[in-house]
Amino acid sequence: MRRARRTGTGLAVAAALLLAGCTTDHTPPYVKDGTADLDLSVTGRPVPKTLALVEKALVRIQRGDAKGLAKLSYDGENAEETAREWVDKWRDAAQRPAVAEFLVSPKKYVDVVVRFEGSKDRLQLTLQEDTDDWSYGVVTREGFYDE
Repeated sequence: MRRARRTGTGLAVAAALLLAGCTTDHTPPYVKDGTADLDLSVTGRPVPKTLALVEKALVRIQRGDAKGLAKLSYDGENAEETAREWVDKWRDAAQRPAVAEFLVSPKKYVDVVVRFEGSKDRLQLTLQEDTDDWSYGVVTREGFYDE
Protein backbone atom coordinates (compact mmCIF):
# COMPACT_ATOMS: atom_id res chain seq x y z
CA MET A 1 0.00 0.00 0.00
CA ARG A 2 2.77 2.40 0.68
CA ARG A 3 3.97 1.99 -2.86
CA ALA A 4 0.53 2.95 -4.19
CA ARG A 5 0.45 6.12 -2.10
CA ARG A 6 3.85 7.21 -3.37
CA THR A 7 2.77 6.61 -6.95
CA GLY A 8 -0.44 8.57 -6.36
CA THR A 9 1.51 11.43 -4.80
CA GLY A 10 3.97 11.37 -7.70
CA LEU A 11 1.12 11.54 -10.21
CA ALA A 12 -0.44 14.46 -8.37
CA VAL A 13 2.86 16.35 -8.39
CA ALA A 14 3.38 15.60 -12.09
CA ALA A 15 -0.16 16.79 -12.88
CA ALA A 16 0.38 20.00 -10.89
CA LEU A 17 3.62 20.71 -12.74
CA LEU A 18 1.95 20.05 -16.07
CA LEU A 19 -0.90 22.43 -15.26
CA ALA A 20 1.52 25.07 -13.99
CA GLY A 21 3.39 24.86 -17.30
CA CYS A 22 0.14 25.43 -19.19
CA THR A 23 -0.60 28.67 -17.39
CA THR A 24 2.55 30.43 -18.57
CA ASP A 25 1.54 33.53 -20.52
CA HIS A 26 3.10 33.44 -23.97
CA THR A 27 1.33 36.58 -25.20
CA PRO A 28 3.75 38.65 -27.31
CA PRO A 29 4.75 42.00 -25.75
CA TYR A 30 3.27 43.98 -28.65
CA VAL A 31 -0.13 42.48 -27.88
CA LYS A 32 0.17 43.19 -24.15
CA ASP A 33 1.23 46.82 -24.59
CA GLY A 34 -1.41 47.54 -27.25
CA THR A 35 0.95 48.33 -30.10
CA ALA A 36 -0.45 45.47 -32.19
CA ASP A 37 -3.68 47.46 -32.56
CA LEU A 38 -2.07 50.63 -33.95
CA ASP A 39 -2.99 51.65 -37.46
CA LEU A 40 0.46 53.06 -38.16
CA SER A 41 2.44 53.36 -41.37
CA VAL A 42 6.14 54.11 -41.25
CA THR A 43 8.46 55.90 -43.63
CA GLY A 44 12.20 56.33 -43.30
CA ARG A 45 14.49 53.85 -41.58
CA PRO A 46 13.69 53.31 -37.93
CA VAL A 47 15.58 50.76 -35.88
CA PRO A 48 13.47 48.35 -33.83
CA LYS A 49 14.08 50.27 -30.57
CA THR A 50 13.01 53.63 -32.00
CA LEU A 51 9.94 52.21 -33.73
CA ALA A 52 8.90 50.42 -30.53
CA LEU A 53 9.28 53.64 -28.53
CA VAL A 54 7.14 55.65 -30.96
CA GLU A 55 4.50 52.91 -30.92
CA LYS A 56 4.43 52.87 -27.11
CA ALA A 57 4.16 56.67 -27.01
CA LEU A 58 1.25 56.66 -29.47
CA VAL A 59 -0.60 53.95 -27.54
CA ARG A 60 -0.24 55.95 -24.34
CA ILE A 61 -1.56 59.05 -26.10
CA GLN A 62 -4.51 57.02 -27.47
CA ARG A 63 -5.35 55.73 -24.01
CA GLY A 64 -4.95 59.11 -22.31
CA ASP A 65 -2.11 57.71 -20.18
CA ALA A 66 -0.04 60.84 -19.45
CA LYS A 67 1.83 59.17 -16.57
CA GLY A 68 2.83 56.23 -18.78
CA LEU A 69 3.88 58.65 -21.52
CA ALA A 70 5.99 60.64 -19.03
CA LYS A 71 7.80 57.42 -18.05
CA LEU A 72 9.08 57.19 -21.64
CA SER A 73 10.87 60.51 -21.22
CA TYR A 74 14.61 60.67 -21.79
CA ASP A 75 15.31 63.80 -19.81
CA GLY A 76 12.41 64.00 -17.39
CA GLU A 77 12.35 67.78 -17.78
CA ASN A 78 8.69 68.81 -17.53
CA ALA A 79 7.82 65.23 -18.54
CA GLU A 80 4.48 65.00 -16.79
CA GLU A 81 3.37 68.47 -17.85
CA THR A 82 4.41 67.87 -21.46
CA ALA A 83 2.83 64.40 -21.49
CA ARG A 84 -0.48 65.86 -20.27
CA GLU A 85 -0.33 68.53 -23.01
CA TRP A 86 0.37 65.89 -25.66
CA VAL A 87 -2.49 63.68 -24.46
CA ASP A 88 -4.89 66.65 -24.37
CA LYS A 89 -3.84 67.81 -27.84
CA TRP A 90 -3.49 64.47 -29.63
CA ARG A 91 -5.75 61.90 -27.96
CA ASP A 92 -8.66 62.27 -30.38
CA ALA A 93 -6.39 62.38 -33.44
CA ALA A 94 -4.46 59.31 -32.22
CA GLN A 95 -7.62 57.22 -32.56
CA ARG A 96 -7.23 57.48 -36.34
CA PRO A 97 -4.62 56.00 -38.70
CA ALA A 98 -1.22 57.68 -38.58
CA VAL A 99 2.05 57.89 -40.47
CA ALA A 100 5.33 58.15 -38.58
CA GLU A 101 8.12 59.63 -40.68
CA PHE A 102 11.58 58.84 -39.31
CA LEU A 103 13.91 61.60 -40.44
CA VAL A 104 17.62 61.36 -41.10
CA SER A 105 19.50 62.74 -38.10
CA PRO A 106 22.69 62.12 -36.15
CA LYS A 107 22.79 58.66 -34.62
CA LYS A 108 22.29 59.88 -31.06
CA TYR A 109 19.00 61.60 -31.97
CA VAL A 110 16.07 60.43 -34.06
CA ASP A 111 13.44 62.90 -35.23
CA VAL A 112 9.98 61.54 -35.95
CA VAL A 113 7.06 63.44 -37.44
CA VAL A 114 3.68 61.83 -36.79
CA ARG A 115 0.78 62.83 -39.00
CA PHE A 116 -2.71 61.70 -38.02
CA GLU A 117 -5.34 61.16 -40.70
CA GLY A 118 -7.71 64.13 -40.85
CA SER A 119 -5.40 66.51 -38.98
CA LYS A 120 -3.27 69.27 -40.46
CA ASP A 121 -1.17 69.41 -37.29
CA ARG A 122 1.77 67.11 -36.77
CA LEU A 123 3.33 65.69 -33.65
CA GLN A 124 7.12 66.16 -33.62
CA LEU A 125 9.02 63.69 -31.45
CA THR A 126 12.73 63.67 -30.78
CA LEU A 127 14.17 60.45 -29.46
CA GLN A 128 17.53 60.50 -27.70
CA GLU A 129 19.81 57.54 -27.21
CA ASP A 130 21.07 56.69 -23.74
CA THR A 131 24.53 55.30 -24.41
CA ASP A 132 24.71 53.75 -20.93
CA ASP A 133 22.16 51.07 -21.80
CA TRP A 134 21.70 51.65 -25.56
CA SER A 135 18.04 52.51 -25.21
CA TYR A 136 16.06 55.53 -26.37
CA GLY A 137 13.72 57.96 -24.62
CA VAL A 138 11.41 60.71 -25.79
CA VAL A 139 12.81 64.21 -25.30
CA THR A 140 10.01 65.94 -23.42
CA ARG A 141 11.40 69.44 -23.36
CA GLU A 142 10.06 69.83 -26.89
CA GLY A 143 6.43 70.21 -27.77
CA PHE A 144 4.20 69.92 -30.77
CA TYR A 145 4.10 72.05 -33.85
CA ASP A 146 1.08 73.30 -35.74
CA GLU A 147 1.10 73.91 -39.47
